[in-house]
Amino acid sequence: MRTVKIALLSCVLGAGLGLQAQVIQTEASLNKSECLIGDQLQLKLTLSKPKDKNIFFPVIDDSISKSVELISSSRIDTVLNQNEQLKLQQILTITSFDTGMVTIPPLPFLMPRDSVTDTIYSNPITFTVHAIAVDTTKKTIFDIKPPMTEPFNWKEMLKYILWGLLAAIIIAAIVYIILRIKNKKPIIPIPEKPKEPAYVIALKELEKLKEKKLWQKQLFKQYYSELTDILRKYMEEQFSIPAMESISEDIIYYLKQQNFEEELIRNMQSLLSTADFVKFAKAEPLPDENDWHLKNAFAFVEKTKPQPVEVKNEEEKKLSLEQETKGGDHE
Repeated sequence: MRTVKIALLSCVLGAGLGLQAQVIQTEASLNKSECLIGDQLQLKLTLSKPKDKNIFFPVIDDSISKSVELISSSRIDTVLNQNEQLKLQQILTITSFDTGMVTIPPLPFLMPRDSVTDTIYSNPITFTVHAIAVDTTKKTIFDIKPPMTEPFNWKEMLKYILWGLLAAIIIAAIVYIILRIKNKKPIIPIPEKPKEPAYVIALKELEKLKEKKLWQKQLFKQYYSELTDILRKYMEEQFSIPAMESISEDIIYYLKQQNFEEELIRNMQSLLSTADFVKFAKAEPLPDENDWHLKNAFAFVEKTKPQPVEVKNEEEKKLSLEQETKGGDHE
C-alpha cells in the first residue's frame, strides 16, 4: 500500500515538473517611469519559453504607438538556459514627444502552431512625460529662426554643370548612333566623292564604247542602244531634258529649243534615226556610217558642254572701262 502511494506521488510530481517546464511568459518593463520630453527610455522585452517552442518577438518598424517612437533595438539575447526552459531578452530604445501620461500598448509575440498562429501579448506600461520648465524671468523665448540662405557659388556649381554637359553629350551621342544604325548609315559619315560633270561621264562612256568595237563584231543593235543611252543620259543631266523617256522626234524638238547649231542638230537627228532603224527594223549600217555617228556623238558632247568663262585681269578691266568711258564722252 505504501509503495502505491509513493508511485502516485512520483506521477504527480513528474506531471507538475512537466507543466512547469512548459511555462510561456512575456514581460515588458521600463528603466524609469518618468522622463522629460524627448528623453530616451529603455524598454525591456522578456520571453520565457520551452526550448522546443518557436516564438517570435514583436516586429516594430519606427513607432510603437502614436505617442511612442522607436529609436533603436538590440539583438535578442539568451539570458537563461536551464533544463528545458529558455529566457530571451531584447532592449528597445524609445522616446516620446507628447507630454502627460503615455501608454505602451501590449506587444504581440507570435507562436506558429500547425496551420495557425497564436498571439501572446506583453503587459501594457504607463509612464509620464514632463515638459521642460522655462523661467521666462531669466530667459527669453525667441521664435524659430527661418533657414539661412547661402550666397550662390559658381565654383560649387561648376562641377554639376560639367557633369550635366557630359551626360548631355553622352545621351546625344547614343541617340545619334542609334539613328545612324537604324537608317543603315555609317556611324562616322564618309565624305562623298564630288560627282563628275555630265559631259566628263559621257566622254568616258563613249571612249569605252569605242574600245568595245561592237559594230565591228556585227553587234549593231547593242552598239546603237549603248550609244543613244549615253547621249540621252548626257542630255537629261546637262539640259534637264526628259530624254530617257522621250522618242527621237521629241528629243530633236527639245534640242531645237536650246538654240544649237543646225548642223549639230541634223547630225543628232541622223544618229537617232539610224539607231531606230537598227533597233526596230534590224538594219545594218555601213562601217563608215557607224564610225561617223560615233564621231558626231563625241562632237555633240564637246560642243554642248559648259564652256569656261574667261576672267579678265585687272589691267584689261581698267582698259575696257576707260574705252567705254571715252566712247560715252565722244558721243
